[in-house]
Amino acid sequence: MNPIAAHSPRPAPTVSFEDVMLPATELHDAPTARYTLCLVLQGEARLSYRVDDRWHTQWLHPGMFAPITPPHVEATLQLSGEQRHLMISIDEETVARVAGESGSEEHELDTLRLRAFKDPFLAELCRRAWAEARRGDALGRSFAESIEGTLICGLLRSASGTRRLARPPVRGKLSEATLARIHDHCLARLHEPIAIADLAAVAGLGPHQFGKAFKAASARSPQQYLIALRTQRAQELLRDSKLSIADIALQCGFFDQSHLTTTFTRWVGVPPHRYRHPMRQQ
Repeated sequence: MNPIAAHSPRPAPTVSFEDVMLPATELHDAPTARYTLCLVLQGEARLSYRVDDRWHTQWLHPGMFAPITPPHVEATLQLSGEQRHLMISIDEETVARVAGESGSEEHELDTLRLRAFKDPFLAELCRRAWAEARRGDALGRSFAESIEGTLICGLLRSASGTRRLARPPVRGKLSEATLARIHDHCLARLHEPIAIADLAAVAGLGPHQFGKAFKAASARSPQQYLIALRTQRAQELLRDSKLSIADIALQCGFFDQSHLTTTFTRWVGVPPHRYRHPMRQQ
């Protein structure tokens, strides 16, 4: 054994990476002396997580960072579907040092504990550092370790940006961009049950606050909006497809044909079979 190597162990990396596949289940992470950051690589799922004994829910998509887990905090998470994450672990002392050198405070990262966030630059930086670390050579290790300052400063910058975004631009009203995200989310899942809590998570709000903000922006409740979307889709399929009315009901998220008929008649004014074949009824 090389005596120099024996007495000069390589220090533990201040930033480390791990590629993990997380199942759809409840997860419990024990407290550590490090910050834990998770970048979603594959899969879309609803994340429920506990902060200060309160539960929060958000949708996680590839390219997003899950809410950060600070040191000495036990994390309890629930995933609705399987996801692949790149877990980035950052030494607590290193974060405090870099924050102090940049004129910031370590506790500013607490903002990123409250919600998921998206930062394309940091996501690409983490992917590249992980690729270099997997090389296993000295150059790759040095590259991965050298990003610590950039990564921490980027997180502090994202935290300050999250604080600014947390202030609603229009009091009690959803933005056009948020309404568009909700619309796309509903259309992609129209054949499934859609909970108001899920739509609230897309908007980054609690269910009660979301209901009021949605109605202020669209002049209808989220439930009315969903019924209108399902009914409009049923109209399209009745006109343009040869599917049975029972199949159309299921594709549009109604419980069954009877549920579709009742709702459709109330909103359109005629039952589905008469809407499909108006001349036959005459």
